[in-house]
Amino acid sequence: MKAAFFLLLCLFSTGGLAVVKRHDVPSENYILHEAPGYLIDMPHEGHGVLIDQQWIVTVAHTIFYDYVGKQLKIGSNLYQIEKVYIHPEFEEPNESLLKGDLAPLINFLKAISDIALIKLSCPVGDIKPISLYAGTKEQGKVITVFGKGAMGDGLNGEDLETKSLQSLNTFQNIVETVEPNWLAFKFDKPPNGLPLEGMHGSGDSGGASVIDQDGAPFLVGLSSWQLAHGDISAFRGGLYGTTAYQVRISRYRNWIMGILDSEQNRDR
Repeated sequence: MKAAFFLLLCLFSTGGLAVVKRHDVPSENYILHEAPGYLIDMPHEGHGVLIDQQWIVTVAHTIFYDYVGKQLKIGSNLYQIEKVYIHPEFEEPNESLLKGDLAPLINFLKAISDIALIKLSCPVGDIKPISLYAGTKEQGKVITVFGKGAMGDGLNGEDLETKSLQSLNTFQNIVETVEPNWLAFKFDKPPNGLPLEGMHGSGDSGGASVIDQDGAPFLVGLSSWQLAHGDISAFRGGLYGTTAYQVRISRYRNWIMGILDSEQNRDR
């Protein structure tokens, strides 16, 4: 069941960080030459974000099996995973939700808490973590998202064959709605939308959504899934008009800081 759920969410989420772009903007406008140091590749698909010298936050469905003992490359060094905390309100759907009409599955996804914390065996010394957004007024804010996997455009959707290119890109969007567990934005068709308007593609789960405050980056969301309707067999990701859902970091900030504080007290 875990494998089926992971593959399903890869359809609705964004395997390396994918960027689906505007069809009327040159692709090179989205290209980055270096990823932010706090953006971490998970052992297989998906990503995490360095939020403390010894901690990474990601979405729970990127924890494909027991990752304790696995290594992550952060900066120029390798770090071993010591512990994984999955939010108690995360669960996997039963098999009946993974076929046919998407409405029951979408309702299920909206209700879960798709977030996890990873503790490293030792602190990261050469990379600066990103701070967590502490407010609750995300609506209307411009977010920046990074990607290096499958690409495409809003007219045609994502092209899974481009995933192996690992081309690093960035895009922007605006938080349109705020729900208790989620931030949502829509991929607007030109002439609407931002100059670098974009959308998650396949496998970008756990990627960072960042805002700028006084010249400093703050983590507000984690890429999780795309809203879809109709039969699951007809779903195509990344088209104009699609809405993306991201884990709302402000909703889980107390849970995150509680675990970090507990572990720090235990280590003393």
